[in-house]
Amino acid sequence: MGLFRTSLLVALSCAVMSVQADVDKQFYKKRTMGLDLQVRDGLGPTPVNSFDPVNTKSLEIGKKEDLKKYFDFPENMSAIVLKDGKLVYERYNEKRGFDDKFLAHGMSMTKTAVGLVIGHLLCDGKISSLDDTIGKYSNGLASSVYKDVTIKNLLRMASGVNENRDNEQGFNQTLRNRFQDGSNDQLQVIQSVKTKYSDQGKDSRYHTLDVTAASILVNEITGKSVDAIFYDKIYSQIGPEDKMVWWADKNGNSLGMAGLNMTTRDWARLGQYMVDEIQADSCIGKYLKDGLDNAIKTTARDYQKYGYFFWVSKIGGKQVIVLTGKGGQVMIPNHYNNSVAVVISASNFKYKKKDLLKEVMPSVTKKFGKMGF
Repeated sequence: MGLFRTSLLVALSCAVMSVQADVDKQFYKKRTMGLDLQVRDGLGPTPVNSFDPVNTKSLEIGKKEDLKKYFDFPENMSAIVLKDGKLVYERYNEKRGFDDKFLAHGMSMTKTAVGLVIGHLLCDGKISSLDDTIGKYSNGLASSVYKDVTIKNLLRMASGVNENRDNEQGFNQTLRNRFQDGSNDQLQVIQSVKTKYSDQGKDSRYHTLDVTAASILVNEITGKSVDAIFYDKIYSQIGPEDKMVWWADKNGNSLGMAGLNMTTRDWARLGQYMVDEIQADSCIGKYLKDGLDNAIKTTARDYQKYGYFFWVSKIGGKQVIVLTGKGGQVMIPNHYNNSVAVVISASNFKYKKKDLLKEVMPSVTKKFGKMGF
């Protein structure tokens, strides 16, 4: 493993010199060469939890689609598109060391995985209603500024705790143990916040704190880490091809803000899981549709709303779930036409003059059938 990692880092080090001018080079360097790889392999300051795959199965191959014009960019690491659960497009930037075994960090797409775990607690009766306050279920959060925040507003990042993202980096550094001082305890971080900016439910203000509180909520309801429940309820059910790795705090509880690493194929499987559940109108499917219906405006992006730890875009006249992660991770599980498109990149959401969120990915997902459900 050590030799493979060293070879990969050397290859990436050489390749980064040729990245085109409009790529965020600093982000690319950190994302692919430095701390993320070290952490994923258990070498960085952030603790990780690792889970081996079970019930593995290969993706069924469908009719090949030529989507090169959408994904053939040097800043892209990988891209997968599924139609009706079958693999119709796959691309890896092999020149920079990426292949179907590479564990891709989804960045903030991790937040949606946390939201799915909350959904399972609701479906299992461990949460009575999303309109309940967090303090009803968590003693730790009951002694914080989050005590009266409803679970629904937490999921929509509408707690009112923060005004903007000005203080977010400091919290993230603490949670990831960047100071290496043992302060990366999620509950301690939340309890250190003493004031709220506004009343809850007015609008969505994107921030690390709300999803951190959600991770604590899961811990205190179940006595388990979010990643353990995600593994049991979802990951082990989707037929993953490889292991998953998730960042954790000092107590071994997985972080909510980011840190979920899976192969690109397994990210696509997660998207297909969401599509399947919505189309089956299962309990989780109803939960996801409720998140679509109750999405609210966000101060972060005027062209999207925010649902239950996922973004919502209007594509083809329909409200569609969108997952995004810092720097250029995007997945659209389109339940209207049973397609999933996912890209892992360091594009900073821009391909020259084209916008990945507003133009490229919506165009891809609309190719696979009418937006009727």
